Amino acid sequence: MIIAGAGGHGLELYQVLIQQGVVDSDIYFFDNDKSELSKKEINGKGVFEESEIIKHLKNDPRFLLGVGNPIYREKLFFLFESLGGKCVGVNCTTGENSGILAANFDAFPFSFVGPSVKIGKGVLINSRAHVHHECSIGDFSEIGPGSMLLGASKIGLKCRIGAGAVILPGVQLADGMVVGAGAVVAKSVMKKSVLVGIPAKPLS
Repeated sequence: MIIAGAGGHGLELYQVLIQQGVVDSDIYFFDNDKSELSKKEINGKGVFEESEIIKHLKNDPRFLLGVGNPIYREKLFFLFESLGGKCVGVNCTTGENSGILAANFDAFPFSFVGPSVKIGKGVLINSRAHVHHECSIGDFSEIGPGSMLLGASKIGLKCRIGAGAVILPGVQLADGMVVGAGAVVAKSVMKKSVLVGIPAKPLS
């Protein structure tokens, strides 16, 4: 399988796969920034050209998104799908549904996903993030480490929820929203903006 992205997030993803029993020799990396592929952890595992991607995907169509930024997650998702790949993700949530690979989103170690939650494709739920009952997360959104989405909150497409941020129950956020680290969002915001502070307000 190929990790699409060889930066810091890609290395964390690699570590999770190894810890969960994926064989090291089955993991490869792709990155548009070829300098990222020179890291010692990736030595000999770099996939550089489109023809190489296609060759690997014929043997194993699975790929994982090794970047956090929603814009790049979306771009890599559609690039690899167009080349015949099938997106999978790590599933490290607590509970009986945990396992190495999830559908097509990532849930990193110590994350929690409650009942009746809707998670879009390419979503990243980072370490220790909590997504509580009946929440909805749009495609390619990034839920930062230690952040909390409380009951029935709804996050749009390609949003970035910063580390330690809290989205209160029932709050809805528009597509493309950015919520700063540690912010507490108490009211719905349906216009794309950057929210910071407690309570969170749009940056002017």
